[in-house]
Amino acid sequence: MRAWAKADDGEILFADQVGIRSDQVTGRTWGVKGRTPVVRRTGNRFSVNAMSAISTRGRMHFMVFTESFDATVMCRFLARIVGHFDRKAHLVVDRHSAHRSKTVRAWLADHEDKIELHFLPSYSPELNPD
Repeated sequence: MRAWAKADDGEILFADQVGIRSDQVTGRTWGVKGRTPVVRRTGNRFSVNAMSAISTRGRMHFMVFTESFDATVMCRFLARIVGHFDRKAHLVVDRHSAHRSKTVRAWLADHEDKIELHFLPSYSPELNPD
């Protein structure tokens, strides 16, 4: 892939999506010895999702969204990535069904001179940079 990116004068990016919820474990805090600290928080819960890409040159691109991650959201993210570069982007992604969908493949076919997807092996969490 490095050779392809170099031949295209392209940029290599590693991408992934994540869900964030407001009621996740908040972690530890501190307090006076002998007194259990009270962490106040609201009962209102919310969640957001994010898609991010990190380049080998240290550039970070991300998008926050509230809907479920699907092929439409992936195409929107790809369009943003393409808009940030004046050269071809080589995007490394996992094998999520949205990344391999017909919708995404059709979008990529229309933009093959601007972006290309490269897939990680089926189960490789240690290779996932996000």
